[in-house]
Amino acid sequence: MTPYRILVIDDEPGIRSGVRQILELEGYAVAEAESGRTAFSLLEQTPFDVALIDYRLPDIDGLTLLQAIRKRRPGTMTCMITAYANLETAIAATRQGIDFFLPKPFAPDDLISVIETLLRHKKVREEAERLRRAHEESLAALATEQSQTRSLVACLHDAVLVVNRQGTVVLANRAMAALLGHEEPELLQRPLADVLLGPELAPVRALLDEGVAERAGFELYLGDRAYLVSLTPFRAPDGTVLGRILTLADMTALRRLSIEKARFVRTMVHEFRSPLGAVKGLLEVAQDKSLGDRLDPYLPMLARAEQRLDGLVELIGDLLSLSRIEAEQRDPVAPPPLDVAPLVEEVADLCRERATGRGITVDVEIASPLPPVRVAADDLRTVLVNLVANAVKYNREGGAVKVRLSPTAEWLRTDVTDTGLGILPENLPHLFDEFFREKRKETRDIEGNGLGLSIVKRLVERAGGRLEVSSVVGQGSTFSLLLPR
Repeated sequence: MTPYRILVIDDEPGIRSGVRQILELEGYAVAEAESGRTAFSLLEQTPFDVALIDYRLPDIDGLTLLQAIRKRRPGTMTCMITAYANLETAIAATRQGIDFFLPKPFAPDDLISVIETLLRHKKVREEAERLRRAHEESLAALATEQSQTRSLVACLHDAVLVVNRQGTVVLANRAMAALLGHEEPELLQRPLADVLLGPELAPVRALLDEGVAERAGFELYLGDRAYLVSLTPFRAPDGTVLGRILTLADMTALRRLSIEKARFVRTMVHEFRSPLGAVKGLLEVAQDKSLGDRLDPYLPMLARAEQRLDGLVELIGDLLSLSRIEAEQRDPVAPPPLDVAPLVEEVADLCRERATGRGITVDVEIASPLPPVRVAADDLRTVLVNLVANAVKYNREGGAVKVRLSPTAEWLRTDVTDTGLGILPENLPHLFDEFFREKRKETRDIEGNGLGLSIVKRLVERAGGRLEVSSVVGQGSTFSLLLPR
């Protein structure tokens, strides 16, 4: 069997090479194009099954290239891959006929899943075209056809509804039935006006009533979810519209990603600008010799500058850790069983030096025997260091930290309890957000960048565990780490 042909169009050699290696291991035939011109040449020579298109190319933008592919190779499935992922780009690409949208960076499993989805869609289109040729006058046969088409449409994640030229529903998949609050059989052979009810679906009804002759799309909100609506005419060889295919693609996650990305960038810029501005000001004072020619008056300022730069180095390290955790795939081979007790003792000893200077005790209580857990030792060490160090950092002078390990029926539980400042109830839901820090007079002078608990959360989830937090303001907090036995 001839392997499926994939064309990767991207000006970054690393992206092209990485995608090629991943897809060739899956048995696909992969070609590369570093520009729109090269892509045009390859498309003229070879009919590709899937084209992965970078949004920004050196000689042409991805949307213009997409239009050309739609005209020259309409049978090629297309996917936009870009680091500039936002809802506006997605809407523009969808209106011009893009079949999928994959933001960079993406994991190998995500890439393979997208390719498989696009190839399933391609099979649906080809089978639908075969049926159209066999049943030119009506799409009703599509509803009763016991073929691969029905199975493929039924399992698509997007909500799909097919109507004939009379406006009668002849096919609906599970996703569409669930969206409309019906079972699939209840939708068939019913007028469209009886199916698309409610004010929220009024724009969809209006688009269908217009009888548009070309593919059309727009953004639609149903409750708290965002969808991209696509309406595609279904034609006979003479150009007569036999019916229409309505698709609703859930874009809620992409919208949320766009919002979170913008928030993350704004916060990160602030986190870098503040210490760099402070260091720059201190250096200007030293350069201007505002405090005289003697070195001694400048030493405290230089120490503060070094402290701010140390904070920047720590911030960059945490950002790299977050990026690495997001990029790494969970190892399909589980790590070997790990005895947690020695690691907890090691972390406790590491944190005692700082704790002792403030009169804080760090005690470890281990229930015996403890079951081993399957988690990478480095990941668990990072989690424990963050939790215990925070318990010391946000504690009171002369306070106490207790680390208690105990088994349950399903978990190995590690509780890190402090007698410190506690956390305001309204802040508990945001503890694991990037850059989040409590803004209270008690925490004003405590250093940190708000990334530690974000790293902890990702590492724990990667290990299949979970985190629980309880806190009383002015009395202390308990962070509970639960890892599967």
